[in-house]
Amino acid sequence: MFGKTKDAIDGEFAGLFGDEEAADNEAQFDGVRDRLQQVEGQINSQFTSMAAYAQIAQEQIELARAESRADGERIESRVTQLIERERAERLGTPTPGIELSADADVKRRLNALEEAVDVIKVGISDCLSRQKALADAITSLFQPTAETMTTLPPPNTGGPIDDLAFDS
Repeated sequence: MFGKTKDAIDGEFAGLFGDEEAADNEAQFDGVRDRLQQVEGQINSQFTSMAAYAQIAQEQIELARAESRADGERIESRVTQLIERERAERLGTPTPGIELSADADVKRRLNALEEAVDVIKVGISDCLSRQKALADAITSLFQPTAETMTTLPPPNTGGPIDDLAFDS
C-alpha cells in the first residue's frame, strides 16, 4: 500500500536470519553425531571389559590345568610310594621310616580291613540272593497258568452279518 510489496520485505530479511531449516537439520545432525560417539564409546568399553574377562578366564583355566597336573603327579607319587612300601613289606625288607610297632599296627589295620571286606561280601551275597528271589517272584507272576488262561468262545456265525461273507 505504501509503496513496498510484501515480497520485497521477505526478500530483504531472508539473508538476515539465514536458513532456519538448514540450521535445524545441522543441530539434529550434531545431536545424532554426539549420540553415535557415546554409543561407540560404550561399545569400546564393553569390548575392553569382555576382553579383560576373557583373559582372566583363560588364566583361571591355565591355573586349574596346572593344579590338576600337580594333583595328578602327587597322587601318582603317593601311589608309587605305597606300592613300593607294600612290596618291601611283603619281601620282608624293612621299610625306611616304619618301626616294628608300626608293623603291628599295619597288621591290625589289615585284619580289620579284611573283616570289613568279609562283611561286605556277606552283604552283597545276601543282596544278590534277595534280588534273585524277587526276580523269580516277578517272573512267576507274569507266567500264564491254567487258572489265568481263558479261551475265547468260538465265533458266532448265525448273526446279522452272515450275508456279508465273501463268496468263493
